[in-house]
Amino acid sequence: MKFIIQKESFNNSLRLTEKITAQKTVQPVLSNVLIETVGDNSLKFSATDLDLAIELTSPAVVNEKGSITLPAKKLNEIISKLPDKPVSFELNEDTNVVSITCGNSKFDIVGISSSEFPELAQKELLKDKVSVSVKIKPFLKAVKQTVFSTASYDTNNILSGVFCKIFNGELEMAATDGNRLSRVIEKLDSVEDNDFTAVIPSKTLNELLRFTAGFENESMDIIVKKGQILFKMDDRFLASRLLEGQYPKYQQLIPEKGEKTAVVDREALIVALDRVSTMVNERTSIVKFTFSDDKLLLKADTSDAGASMDLIDIDYKDDELMIAFNYRYILDSLKIMDSEKVRIDLNTPLSATVFKPQSDDNYICLVMPVQIR
Repeated sequence: MKFIIQKESFNNSLRLTEKITAQKTVQPVLSNVLIETVGDNSLKFSATDLDLAIELTSPAVVNEKGSITLPAKKLNEIISKLPDKPVSFELNEDTNVVSITCGNSKFDIVGISSSEFPELAQKELLKDKVSVSVKIKPFLKAVKQTVFSTASYDTNNILSGVFCKIFNGELEMAATDGNRLSRVIEKLDSVEDNDFTAVIPSKTLNELLRFTAGFENESMDIIVKKGQILFKMDDRFLASRLLEGQYPKYQQLIPEKGEKTAVVDREALIVALDRVSTMVNERTSIVKFTFSDDKLLLKADTSDAGASMDLIDIDYKDDELMIAFNYRYILDSLKIMDSEKVRIDLNTPLSATVFKPQSDDNYICLVMPVQIR
């Protein structure tokens, strides 16, 4: 195998595939990226950790056909440090050593035969009918608005995934870690007649955000079948297994309306929370919110460090209410919203509180308060 490729093109392909390789594995080849020549003018890159799989192509000048797997992390280190010039690759098929040359730099890197790389089982999905075809931009917007609320990634934890439902041209996504909940409903412009419901791992969706970078104004096909999901754009795809189990009936957690309502300037609350948080207890991250007479008082304190407070103007006409939150959950919610004003629906100091853009009822962030002892 012998080919020449532009450094930037190779770097972009490698950056996407390296993230999919297995970091700790008993199969060394799963830490490698498979590189195959395709015709005379392109390369195919593939990687998998057996849960996730990715495949994409990149332009190149192919002088000799072939294939090899190379250690993704080390290869990425090499390529990222090369000058912005064409990069030459040549494989010694007897030793599986690839010589990489760029300008005055040369590296020899030991690979593993492509025959040891596993077949990507997810490629079978490409033979199936497309479940839906969607515009990428609104789909990614919904992902960003929910994925941060998932529990830490664990293949055995249903809460480490995002509930996703497409029905009658409408997308609904929801995520919760048990302490907070994000839910969004989004109209999709370009959708096939087929619908689906799935729980997609947060890891998969975070990779999808990277995978679709630069393609936001295009469309992608989604295929769901037999516990697997595949996202396809042109000559590239990202596939993953889905999480199994019954997702919580989160709709029951969302209050119909709050007994008390506050409207705040989103940016002002972000800035004030950030200031006050310098004095929170790092173990609990608690900030106390006191709503009263068009004012919101934020307070934090620790016995060994001191205390902080900040007062901001809000729109609030109800009885005084003090409620405590993990401030990080509030900041996560506020930063993902794009409205100037945020509405806060309140009930009691121990009831779930809903944060949502003032002008958009289709997106909500529900946060459980912390009980002060």
